[in-house]
Amino acid sequence: MGHPADTARARLPLAALLLVLACGGGGEVRIPPFWVWGKVVAADLDGDGRPEVAVAAVLVDGSSRADQVRVFPALAGGGFGPPAAYAVAADPWGLCVADLDGDGRPDLVATIPAVEAPVPNQVGDSGGLSILRQDVAFPGHFFRAVWVRTGGAADAAGVADFTGDGHPDVAVADGVRVNSRVLLLAQSPSQAGTLLPPVSVPVGTGHGYRDLAAADVDGDGRPDLVLAGNDVVAVLLQQAGGGFASPTFLPAGSHVEGVAAADLDGDGRMDLVAANAGNAPDGGRGGATVTVFLQRQPGQFTATSIPVPDGARQVAVGDLDGDGLPDLAVVSLVYPSLSTPSRVSVLRQSSAQRGAFVPGGTYDGTLSSNFLALADLDGDGRTDILLNEGPSVMVQTATPGVFASPRPLR
Repeated sequence: MGHPADTARARLPLAALLLVLACGGGGEVRIPPFWVWGKVVAADLDGDGRPEVAVAAVLVDGSSRADQVRVFPALAGGGFGPPAAYAVAADPWGLCVADLDGDGRPDLVATIPAVEAPVPNQVGDSGGLSILRQDVAFPGHFFRAVWVRTGGAADAAGVADFTGDGHPDVAVADGVRVNSRVLLLAQSPSQAGTLLPPVSVPVGTGHGYRDLAAADVDGDGRPDLVLAGNDVVAVLLQQAGGGFASPTFLPAGSHVEGVAAADLDGDGRMDLVAANAGNAPDGGRGGATVTVFLQRQPGQFTATSIPVPDGARQVAVGDLDGDGLPDLAVVSLVYPSLSTPSRVSVLRQSSAQRGAFVPGGTYDGTLSSNFLALADLDGDGRTDILLNEGPSVMVQTATPGVFASPRPLR
C-alpha cells in the first residue's frame, strides 16, 4: 500500500465489503450507514490535565458522507462526553497534535491522501492537510478547518522546527512510490500558523512513505525525520546550515507501515521502532515483525526483529506495566477479514536487559482497528491502549501489563 487507491481499499470497512461482494449482482440493497476510521490521538487539548481523544473518521450513509475529525472531551468526573465533529477534506487518514501557531494551545493536523478520484495509470497527486487551529477563547474547541494542498498522497504528518527559524513547520510523508519523497511546508515567519508552499525533499527512489516520526536522532538539538517506506526505514538528519543530509536507509522487515522514535534503553540516544506488516498486504501470511533499532553508538543501529501477528500496522511506545521502562504496543490487521479481529501485541521491556523486549500478551482488538495510541484514559495512573475504531479503549487492569477487552470510549 502507499498511494491513494491502495489506501482507499485498505480502509473499506469489512462489513461493507461483505455486502458489496454478496450483493454485487443482485437488486438494489440498502447498506446501513458505517464509519471508516483513521488515526487516533490522545492529548490534553483544553489544558485541564486530562487527555482528550481525537480521531479522523468518515461516516458513509448511502450516497452522502461526512468527513470529520471527532474530538471527545474528557469529563471532570471521569469518562468522555459526546464528540464535537469538525468537517475536514475527503477521506482523512492521519492525525497529529501540535501547537502550530505558537499560541500555547495544541492544534490538530489531519492528512488527506487524495481529494480527487484516482485515475488508472496516473500518479495520484491531490493530497493535502486539513488544519484545525484551536480557539484560545474556548479551550478545546477549534476553528473551521483550513485546507492546504501538498500534492502527492499525504499519508502522515509531523510538526517541528525543520528550518531552524524557531517556528514549527510541517513535514508530510508522500505515499506515492514513484515520488519517493517527503514534503516540507515551512511556516511563514511573518504570519503565525500560515504554511508556505510545499518543498519536495527526495528520499531515495521507489519508496512510498506511509508514516513518519520527528525526533532528534543524532542528539544535536535539531529535530530529524524518520520515515516508514516499503522495506526500509529512512532517516533524514537536519543540518546546521539548513536542509537535510542525504538519507540513511535501515533495512527493516517486509511492508514497513509504522515507525516510532524513543530512547528505549536509557543510554541517552534516540532509538527507532518499525512495524512491518509482512506478507499480509500481498494476500499471504507470516513475516510480520516489529524491528527495534537500538542506537548503540552515535549513528550506528543494531536491529532486532520480534514476530507479531500478521499485518502489523502501527507501533506505540510507553510504560505499559508501571515499571518505569518504555514498552511497545503494536496493532495488527489483515484485510479483508470478516471474522478475525485486529490483534494488539504488548511487548514488555526486560528489566534485566535494557532494550530487549519479550512478549507480554496478545489480545483481540476491534474488528478493523489499524491505529492505536497510549494514554491514561480512566485516571487510575496506569497507561491504557486506545484503538481508532469506535474509538475504543483497552483499560489496563489492576494486574500490571494486563489489559481488558476493548470497549467503546463512551
